[in-house]
Amino acid sequence: MAAAAAMLMSDDDDAEPQVNVVENYHLVDSQKHPACFSTLPLWHDDTKDVPECKKRLVLRGTADPGVIVYKEVVAWRLVLEGKQPEIAVLPVDCNGWIRLVKPKNSYEEVIRKVLITAQMLHFLRRKPDEPEKNLWSHLQKVFGYFPCMLYVVLVVFVMW
Repeated sequence: MAAAAAMLMSDDDDAEPQVNVVENYHLVDSQKHPACFSTLPLWHDDTKDVPECKKRLVLRGTADPGVIVYKEVVAWRLVLEGKQPEIAVLPVDCNGWIRLVKPKNSYEEVIRKVLITAQMLHFLRRKPDEPEKNLWSHLQKVFGYFPCMLYVVLVVFVMW
């Protein structure tokens, strides 16, 4: 994680630093059980208001340089424009998006379907006319395995 992009310090020593990127992350619900960020409202760029969120999730992870992050979040978004898809969450204070870069290993199972879907959408957006086998190849390269093969087949079937 780039140190310059991870945190911005304010002039006020008592102010909480702005967190932009979190790794080794996971989200938990009010009972401290792992919960997928996709249970939060999905933010659309054309939306100006913060979506109402009845569910309370807390982001836990690490920001550079080793700062522990513990923030309540109210929405998530998927950005497909870059080289790789990006997932970000919006803190309850609405003080900028927090990009999620690498989940905690034990949390990956909870969000695997969303990560696979994000990769598929990103691939198809960039290369809509590519043969299906190239999509499979891409997914295998990104994830290195296919534990959710049935889910992937279902999503591809629905998309075509």
